[in-house]
Amino acid sequence: MLTDQEKAHLQQALAALGQGDAPSHAIAALAQLAQAGTDVSIDFSTEQTLGAPVIIAKRRATPAPVALTPRQQTVCACLARGLSNKAIAAELSISPATVKDHVHAILDRLGLQSRAEVASYLHHGQD
Repeated sequence: MLTDQEKAHLQQALAALGQGDAPSHAIAALAQLAQAGTDVSIDFSTEQTLGAPVIIAKRRATPAPVALTPRQQTVCACLARGLSNKAIAAELSISPATVKDHVHAILDRLGLQSRAEVASYLHHGQD
């Protein structure tokens, strides 16, 4: 279900299309929807029969939270502090190779590419 703000953006887009405004007005309103977490698609094939394109807007599914092991959570916290594998190993009394394994597992589970992305993920959430 769309929020009131998302409905307002959709209504702005529809009004812009209905009034024959420049498509950029409709696109701007639709872009606001997309930025708010709504998938937007426009079916222009209906324009001939219905007189206007059909706009489909639906909320993106929120991904299920990713479960990390307690040790991976600890390693994540160290990564967010900018610690190297060697420093993490010393702090947690484990080998650097084990830290490396944890870092790779964390990146895989979170679908991230770098240590910096892990820090950003922790500070800003999944978005």
